[in-house]
Amino acid sequence: MNADATQTSCNLRSSVVENADFDLLVAPFTPVTDCDMIHSSRLLLERHIMSRTLRELFVDRTRQLDAFSKMMQGQTARRIMILTAGAGMGKSWVLRTYEEQATARGLPVARIDFSDGQAYDTLMLITRSRDLLGAQLFARLNQAILDAATPHVRIDVKNAAAAPIDVNLGGATVGGSVGINQGNINVSGNQFTINTSDPLIRRAIEDRISSVFFENLAELTAQTRVVFLFDSYERLADDERDWAGNPANRWVVEELLRRMRDGDLPNVIAVLAGRRAPEFSIEWNTVLGRIQLEPLTCDDVSLYLRERRGLGIITDAELARLCQAIGGNPSVLGLIGDNLERANTAVADDEW
Repeated sequence: MNADATQTSCNLRSSVVENADFDLLVAPFTPVTDCDMIHSSRLLLERHIMSRTLRELFVDRTRQLDAFSKMMQGQTARRIMILTAGAGMGKSWVLRTYEEQATARGLPVARIDFSDGQAYDTLMLITRSRDLLGAQLFARLNQAILDAATPHVRIDVKNAAAAPIDVNLGGATVGGSVGINQGNINVSGNQFTINTSDPLIRRAIEDRISSVFFENLAELTAQTRVVFLFDSYERLADDERDWAGNPANRWVVEELLRRMRDGDLPNVIAVLAGRRAPEFSIEWNTVLGRIQLEPLTCDDVSLYLRERRGLGIITDAELARLCQAIGGNPSVLGLIGDNLERANTAVADDEW
């Protein structure tokens, strides 16, 4: 765990104790690392392994998953969870477990991992969320995106002759002397350009599309609870001072979470998971809870290796040394469990 993650964990530990709505989460046991698989084939394999592990290898800690279950069932006022832990502690695994639980209840889920190599900004987050929740449910958003992509300009005819002047922008044909000026949209001769890098124009487009997205989302949540899961959240800022400058974080906090806090989206729940996360002021305390993943204990290691992995041959002395080597890290435990299980499993003879 790096210094930032350690400091964050220390700062959040008291919040876990004081927050009665959230039980402490412990990382599930898996050989998969904290990083998500990027390619779809590897992701499908990971999901298959995860399902097997949850059914057959997961140490019985259903009580520690009550926090998310309470959120889904509306049994707590807290609908925003900030989940923090160091590398390899199982944050991504927990979020995939949450995704499976929500999907099993028939809830629309948008799980976005900021380590997937995509350059996330406002429009990317909106379209990604739409696709994950169901693009067919966001018809007006789709139309708003099409409208935003269609240039709307004002044509000023300068020094025009008495005869009519033909202007056909669709075919990029301009007759006569025509000047077009609409913000940073310019036409010169047959050249049509739109300077979308202008921050004011871009912000106006983003605000318009975002507004329609949340209108559609409010309609959807009138019928069902909706779940947002954001993984690898630390990728949005290099340090604690950079959160406000990141467009993806601004959209998540200022648009999505703020609407949840203000009661505009009462049927939405969200989880932000990462090695670190933004700080929230006291006005968020009613709807937001912080929680972390603690290192595994030797009892957890014993239960996992001896019972879940069937390695009852491990002596107490060996277990004590393994506990020291594992250091409470679920990813390390999963790898050791894999290696020990393979080494102690008889291989059937074959003709080769």
